[in-house]
Amino acid sequence: MQTLPQPRFADKAESYDKHALVQMEAANWLAEWLPETAKNKKTLELGAGTGLFTRQLFQRCNNLTCTDLSSEMLQVCQKQVPGPNYIEQDAWSALPHAGTWDLITASSLLQWSSNPSKTLKHWSEALSPNGRILTAFFIDPTLTELENVIGEPGPVQWRNASTWQKIFESAGLHTLRFEWKTHCYTFASAMDLWKALHGTGATVSRQLKPSALIRFFRDYETRFPHPAGIYSTWTICRAELAKA
Repeated sequence: MQTLPQPRFADKAESYDKHALVQMEAANWLAEWLPETAKNKKTLELGAGTGLFTRQLFQRCNNLTCTDLSSEMLQVCQKQVPGPNYIEQDAWSALPHAGTWDLITASSLLQWSSNPSKTLKHWSEALSPNGRILTAFFIDPTLTELENVIGEPGPVQWRNASTWQKIFESAGLHTLRFEWKTHCYTFASAMDLWKALHGTGATVSRQLKPSALIRFFRDYETRFPHPAGIYSTWTICRAELAKA
């Protein structure tokens, strides 16, 4: 079986925010579901990255712990949002202080899990009895144009909304709210799209030779043109979950 390239977020900690326009929209959309105040809620953020969602979360939470597997990302996040407790943590493993978290959040993270049912079981086990999970992530269809041109899948296995609902159930979670929206983002060129993806640490394909990369840019611009340059499809979903 082919091993797909994995993201390299730590290498892009300093450039991430410049290119993370879609991830910023996901964070802003998820923030609409945050309670007006969560000051008394013990809150855990997973995959905090450089703090796109942390900024809004910390405005409402004074008992906030932010985590990421990348120390480089956490350093940037801590500079931009001083105040929360910061620790390195793998979001796919058992979480600290199981059974105590009133609110667990994650933005632009869950689509990277190779075993989301197992991941969500860990998250569920970490919740307090009346706790909630708030998460935003990307689902099918996303980056369909890029994968069509390259002719192979990227590092993410895109799942549709129906599949995700079954995953929630398999993890022992009840869906309180679940919404998604699809949008075509425009870029001045295929090269600009490529730079944006790599600028966030997302490895989208095998290493391409310069001639193959030039051919990719040409083919993409021929097949998926837009008056502004080219377009790229992304589908963001947001979910609020509780223990079943």
